[in-house]
Amino acid sequence: MAQGLSTSVRLLLAIGGGYGVSAGLAALVANALPAATILPRSEAVVLASMLCFLIYLALLIWAFAERRLSRLCVMMTAAGTLSWGTALGLARLTD
Repeated sequence: MAQGLSTSVRLLLAIGGGYGVSAGLAALVANALPAATILPRSEAVVLASMLCFLIYLALLIWAFAERRLSRLCVMMTAAGTLSWGTALGLARLTD
């Protein structure tokens, strides 16, 4: 794969994929915290959003540190699908 295309794909995965994964994890944590603790739902959403900024930063760094582009694609896709699927399933159970 050409160097410019590889960098473009990494940039797309870092920004778009990282956002998708961190948003899915934020939704999962925001749904799971009120069910597991006495934390009010509004505070759980704020806490999940703040924690996912750190996750997004880690995913951005990892996207350019990972040597193999194929592993990056698979891991971002799997993490996004798993986080969003679990968050939606948990939301249906708790509502």
